Amino acid sequence: MNSNIEKRVERELKDHTEKDILGNSYQLKNRFSHIWHYPSRLRLFKRMDELSSSLTNKTILDYGCGRGEESIKYIKSGATKVFGIDISPVYVKEAAINANRHGFSEDKYSFLTMDAHKLSFPDNTFDLVIGQGILHHLDPDVALNEIFRVLKSDGMVVLQEPLADNPLLKSFRLLTPDARTVDEAPFTKEQIKSFESNNNWKSHTIYCGVLEAPVAMITSILTPKKPQNWLLKFTDRIESYMHVKGILNSWNQYVLLILEKK
Repeated sequence: MNSNIEKRVERELKDHTEKDILGNSYQLKNRFSHIWHYPSRLRLFKRMDELSSSLTNKTILDYGCGRGEESIKYIKSGATKVFGIDISPVYVKEAAINANRHGFSEDKYSFLTMDAHKLSFPDNTFDLVIGQGILHHLDPDVALNEIFRVLKSDGMVVLQEPLADNPLLKSFRLLTPDARTVDEAPFTKEQIKSFESNNNWKSHTIYCGVLEAPVAMITSILTPKKPQNWLLKFTDRIESYMHVKGILNSWNQYVLLILEKK
């Protein structure tokens, strides 16, 4: 493997295992609690839930499983088996404990410490690969090629990822270095276009947060007990129009990449 990727993986492992970047990120976001609940974000994650709600007879890869919260949902949705991978052995251990605490038999899940650049699964293993905020920590081209390899011929990839181009969100990231790793890189407009034009995939994208994310941070401070406030609802009407027209897509907070293997 490319030595730059190996060094990147080493840094990511250190940040997630020793610094608990995931926990730091959640702690920071909880200070601006409305960013969890703004309307377009809820719609995006509702779509993500819909795509993973009926998993009977399917084998799932929870891509960057963290402490296993989403894996539990996939098992409950009827998956034949859920494999969860993460760079951090600490997260992987906690994910297994979490699944055991819910009373699931060990034949329903397997949590593994693994570098997503070189997946140790056979070709054509998974019906669905699904993850939140993982691909932007990786070399995306190498990682997507590996996903393509382990995905079945009619399989699907569902990845929620942050975007880079909004100047307000970019400034916020610069001011909060402890909540992110050195190498993570939210995706630009050009990168999203490259994913959409990749001949391996039939692609679809959903966006959220071009206006609502910054407004949600403000309303978190001004009206902390009212996440469903009139200002966010009004902003959502404007943002929904922008999404329909494709205005400033790369300025959104998140994109949901839905990739079907050709």
